Amino acid sequence: MGGEEMKRLVLLSLLICLIFTLGCGGVKYYVKEGAEISYVKRVAVLPFQNNTNEKYAAERIRDLVSTEILARGIFEVVDKGSVDTALKEEAVESPTSLDKNTARRLARILGVQAFIAGSVDQYEDARRGSYSYPVISLTLRLMDAQTGTILWQAGGSASGYSAWGRILGLSPKDMTQVSMELVERLLSTLR
Repeated sequence: MGGEEMKRLVLLSLLICLIFTLGCGGVKYYVKEGAEISYVKRVAVLPFQNNTNEKYAAERIRDLVSTEILARGIFEVVDKGSVDTALKEEAVESPTSLDKNTARRLARILGVQAFIAGSVDQYEDARRGSYSYPVISLTLRLMDAQTGTILWQAGGSASGYSAWGRILGLSPKDMTQVSMELVERLLSTLR
């Protein structure tokens, strides 16, 4: 293979890699130093904070997170109806502002060692010319039920944008597909 052919092959390979990475957002995560989460067997997935204009975005993502945790066998998950009932009985208006004593009572009622909380920060369709695609940003965290300490947190974004799809006129991934992929990527950092 000549030098020119090799340069073209390398350039083509780089272009293909760039095209496949377009539409993938980054993921950042934190794990508390020295934290051992093996004691966590059962979690309650709290209602997520919705920072978007999409009314049901937080509920959809909450369901996807519960499903993915169960599918991966990471933890047992308390049914969301039981979680919502316990929150109502404890008069918790916003799960994002749980005080330590309320968190401990909820943990005892629900039989959990930790809570999964999160926020949906972006959940919308974006446009590039006539091409429309979903964009999603999420933050998830695992909190110790007794101390309120954040043991793990991950955040990231993803989109259904595809250079190939745009060029070839193919439909982008839908909101659910992109949401599932992002939830999978975030939870894969939970070790």
